[in-house]
Amino acid sequence: MSSKSTFSLVFYINRTKEKKNGECPVMLRITINGNAVALRLKRFIEPDQWDPVRYQMKGRTSKAKVFNDYLEAIRVRAHQKYNDLLKQKEEVLASDLRDAILGINKAKAKMIIEVWDEYIRSLKLLIGKETSYATYQKNMTARNHFQSFLIKHYRSDDVSLKSVDNYMINQLSLYLKTEKRCNFNTTNKFLQNVKKITTMAIRHGWLSKDPFSGISLGMKEVIRPYLTEEELKRLMEFQSPFERLIRVRNFFVFSCFTGLAYIDVKQLKKCEIIYHEEKYWIRTQRQKTGGQANIPLLNVPMEIIRNYSNLEALNPEDCVIPILTNQKINAYLKELADLCGISKVLSFHIARHTFATTVTMMNGVPIETVSRMLGHKNIKSTQHYARIVDQKVGEDMELLSRRLGTRLALAK
Repeated sequence: MSSKSTFSLVFYINRTKEKKNGECPVMLRITINGNAVALRLKRFIEPDQWDPVRYQMKGRTSKAKVFNDYLEAIRVRAHQKYNDLLKQKEEVLASDLRDAILGINKAKAKMIIEVWDEYIRSLKLLIGKETSYATYQKNMTARNHFQSFLIKHYRSDDVSLKSVDNYMINQLSLYLKTEKRCNFNTTNKFLQNVKKITTMAIRHGWLSKDPFSGISLGMKEVIRPYLTEEELKRLMEFQSPFERLIRVRNFFVFSCFTGLAYIDVKQLKKCEIIYHEEKYWIRTQRQKTGGQANIPLLNVPMEIIRNYSNLEALNPEDCVIPILTNQKINAYLKELADLCGISKVLSFHIARHTFATTVTMMNGVPIETVSRMLGHKNIKSTQHYARIVDQKVGEDMELLSRRLGTRLALAK
């Protein structure tokens, strides 16, 4: 509603509908922006008892007090319903308010946070079946960011789906980038979660116009950090009297030679290590995407498994790697990087990137094979690493060019 909207309530008696006993029905006239409707209340009064100035029954008797308290309750209810409708609809009609007071229009407008919460509840039930905890958590974070945006900029903790428009989405994008300090890709990932809800709303007929029309949610290319062969070798040769650092180093190296993400290492079970064609394989379903990862175990990761588990003594559902929490591992990895003279900010996920680049592609493993081992559903996901390898090829050729200098120059 605009600031020029008008809203008024007036009680009156309808003298044209006088009963045989002389009583007239009490009415409520609702006027919004010049549009008026009448609501018949369940009260009757004799015309000479009605105060046309104060719009109530005359006198101070107990009967008058009960009668006037009822009218006041109707007035309060009308104002409450009007404010509720303002949150749900772009335009409130007098007939909308009349129906809301009577309880005729019980179907409330769908609210986006309400719908989102219902979607999140269904996601939670499907964790481990059709979705992952990470997906559930990302939706919760996006939902909370959206609600904090509504509270700050719309002074409401929820709004109707019909009020979610192109302008709101652009303002949300600005809010995420400035006030939440999200980068370009993180912002678009959050917006993708919002779009899932609006797309669902369009499909159900709760929203008629796509608020994301004309808005691109593509990602910018990100350089994925990885360890070079020299850095990986330095890490593998690291020695320390502190057992915690050796454990973290071993778990990180295990991922460097298998490509498994932290959660997949943590949940790796005995039944997912298969002996086939005279070698051990890891055959597991990735927690993040549900993609199937098929990885032949090289000597290094097999040695690490043997260091921490007796495979023959484990039950099929027993976990193989006694890994620490992700938070502790990443903290210790930064300490390891300093001790090994590695300037890169190490995190466990860098091991997966290292597997894709240094360990496999840079040693001639085809991209299709790497994609299968990484458990990617689409080879486009693997091509990010191929571009890193191309970059490395360019750097190597530039180094070669400098080494050759003028030793091999074309005669002029």
